[in-house]
Amino acid sequence: ALDFGDIEKDLAAQLTDYDISGVLVCIDAVNNLKKLSLTNCINITGVGLEPLRGSIIIEQIDLSLVGYHESPELDPEPQLSYTEVLPILVSIIERGWGGFFALKHLHFPWSWRQDERNIEYPWESEFHNFLLQYNDALLHNEDVSCLRCDRNLPRGRRGW
Repeated sequence: ALDFGDIEKDLAAQLTDYDISGVLVCIDAVNNLKKLSLTNCINITGVGLEPLRGSIIIEQIDLSLVGYHESPELDPEPQLSYTEVLPILVSIIERGWGGFFALKHLHFPWSWRQDERNIEYPWESEFHNFLLQYNDALLHNEDVSCLRCDRNLPRGRRGW
């Protein structure tokens, strides 16, 4: 697990995409990292997540940029861009399409969920289209397991 909430908040806020990318490359994240949390990494656009492209190992990604029990609303609005991040996430779910991919939990930034383009015109939204693709991929994934106990949910029943 790599949780940037474990370092000082001021330091995490200064990290750049170059820094994040360097850490991910050093730990060979595409083959080793199961959980990533970008807590307080408010200075990144998402380009630095490129080393995760195509991972079939990653299980959880928290892009919310805030810690537990913190307000999801950030001021100023973070630079994290779904234009940069979504292609990387798509590569993760497409790599396992028809087989298995591990990604079962995504936590998105508040700003993405509140973006008027995603609410008023969801059929035109890149974010909304990704959510549809991800949900469809989950339905066709081999198994879905509980993140707390690691037991598989019954096949054919996705009522979580």
